[in-house]
Amino acid sequence: MEAIDQIIIRSLRSFLAYINEKEWFGRENEAVNLYAFGFLQRECSDEGPLIDPTQIGIEVGAADTPKSSRSQVRKDLVIWPEPGANRWYPASPRTEPLVIMEWKVQRPNIRPGKTQGDIAWLVRHCGSSATIGYSVLLDLRSSPARLTAVRVTSAGTQDLKV
Repeated sequence: MEAIDQIIIRSLRSFLAYINEKEWFGRENEAVNLYAFGFLQRECSDEGPLIDPTQIGIEVGAADTPKSSRSQVRKDLVIWPEPGANRWYPASPRTEPLVIMEWKVQRPNIRPGKTQGDIAWLVRHCGSSATIGYSVLLDLRSSPARLTAVRVTSAGTQDLKV
């Protein structure tokens, strides 16, 4: 967990520095894409646990839903334990994500997104699995922008220093 925490913290710090330097502005989907392709992907290394960009998924099925065995809960950003993995590959047993990240972006004059629901879902899911959850809040209402993150594991929740 320490290795993945360092990857997440380092990439979030670089992301926030970029946001503030460029005075970047956008919605949640744009922020997740910028983070994934501009900052998280750079953390890939042979030492792992993030060794290949194909471990990163955006808006992909990450967990079963009570609806049906074919229905999947989609999450903002997922890191799989191996390159090319997803919920259906390798086929059996169903692959669990290494990391699930849920994002919210707060913008001026827009009703603020709330992270409590994300954290509650991550607690339910990550509390009973080896998956590490992160709830990320990017606040663009102030200058400089601020970013907070909460790690969720089976051991509980912890604020990260980003």
